[in-house]
Amino acid sequence: MLHVALEQIRRARSMGFADELRMERDMVHHCFNPKHLARSAADSETVKGIRALAVDKDHQPRWNPAHIEGVTPEMVAPFFENPWAVGAHPLQDLG
Repeated sequence: MLHVALEQIRRARSMGFADELRMERDMVHHCFNPKHLARSAADSETVKGIRALAVDKDHQPRWNPAHIEGVTPEMVAPFFENPWAVGAHPLQDLG
């Protein structure tokens, strides 16, 4: 998510507030529905982090990839794809 957050900052520099909120909503959707990484919701990095910090409290998340160097641009890009059907974005009416 470090790579995703950095890309978000880069993209948001040229966006209006409403577009940035839509981008943020898309990213949250992908965090809990990582089909773009061929993973189930239960196997998402977000859920792994929550488990490690709040559920088991072992502070031992099992990341995939295990190291930041293993993150590729192909893993980051899908977080910025609109997962909604045309005209169905939950924030489409923002000004």
